[in-house]
Amino acid sequence: MLRFFYVLLYINLFTIGGGYAMLPLLQREIVEHYHWLTNKEFIDSIAVGQITPGPLTIMNAFIGYKVFGLCGSVVAMIASYLPSIIIVTIVSHYYLGFKNSWIVRSSFKAIMPAVIGLLASVSITLARTSVVDIPACAIAAASFVLITFTRTDPTFVILGAGIAGALLY
Repeated sequence: MLRFFYVLLYINLFTIGGGYAMLPLLQREIVEHYHWLTNKEFIDSIAVGQITPGPLTIMNAFIGYKVFGLCGSVVAMIASYLPSIIIVTIVSHYYLGFKNSWIVRSSFKAIMPAVIGLLASVSITLARTSVVDIPACAIAAASFVLITFTRTDPTFVILGAGIAGALLY
């Protein structure tokens, strides 16, 4: 369980670009390296997280519960929040002095392509497992089009995709 705590802690500590940027790292460690979950179970944890407030925290708690029971959920919650608490505390102390620095602005501009690459990587990995037939492909394509080219709230797209999947499967 200590290794599980460490994995979640360092992924949460070093992931830049929001919660979804950590998905490829979580998938690599939890599914491929330690084999705590199968890829299907990992995808299920993402789905469970999406139907609740705080999706990635819930996903981590779900994974912790699945692997180590109630204690695993608690460890996952602590490991998920601790890096943010530490970083925000430190950064907020120094932020005003550095917010207009060209180095800080340039660093964030440089990080953006890496975040996009990580998100593309996890999308491809998850699509290989989830998009297995023509109806699933149609749901995924329609969801992509709605989120990318309209102002539709992603919550409604997720709910609609879930309803469509339930009706088709």
